Amino acid sequence: MGMRIMSRESPTKIYHRPECRYAGRIRKKNRIQMNWEDAEWKGYCPCKFCDGIDFLYKLEKEKIESYAEQFNMDVDLKDKKIYVRTDVGCWKILYKIGKQRFILLHRNYVNGRISLEDAEKVPFHRQGDMPESGSIMKYLKYIKEHDKFKQNAPKDYRDLPQSTKRQKLYYKTAKKREEKRSARRLDSLFQLIEKQE
Repeated sequence: MGMRIMSRESPTKIYHRPECRYAGRIRKKNRIQMNWEDAEWKGYCPCKFCDGIDFLYKLEKEKIESYAEQFNMDVDLKDKKIYVRTDVGCWKILYKIGKQRFILLHRNYVNGRISLEDAEKVPFHRQGDMPESGSIMKYLKYIKEHDKFKQNAPKDYRDLPQSTKRQKLYYKTAKKREEKRSARRLDSLFQLIEKQE
């Protein structure tokens, strides 16, 4: 994922992914290879053709479509964003060219799968427990596990398992969420009492 190809004699100083058609056009005698961070440090810039979400999606397209069909996900690439919609949640995958990594954003909903048009309009938040990644497939696997957990999660957060680090994090998050809900219910009750008085 990190190695890039460039031409020793290129006046434009552009680096390419090994799969890029333009990398294939570089003569062997001029061809050099290095990590993308080193290339950037030496003044090279990413190729606009191969260093974008469209190209990277195409590299994994068969795997993505097969996995999406197997686990009942709608996966759409639109306007340089990947939307993943399931019966449990809605996700957005963005690509950060400067870091050469993907980031995962999430949107909760409970009324079933939403349309792509609606997914484009709703606000998303960064999925905090999922770090930046070099692979779209890694995120799809995470989404599958996340949905499975959500569907099987007990109604009371106190019944959640706390064996692993991730389970402890989910427990903590669910506890905070329940505390906020309780505080809102209490506020509503006080407001109702004040109105009656």
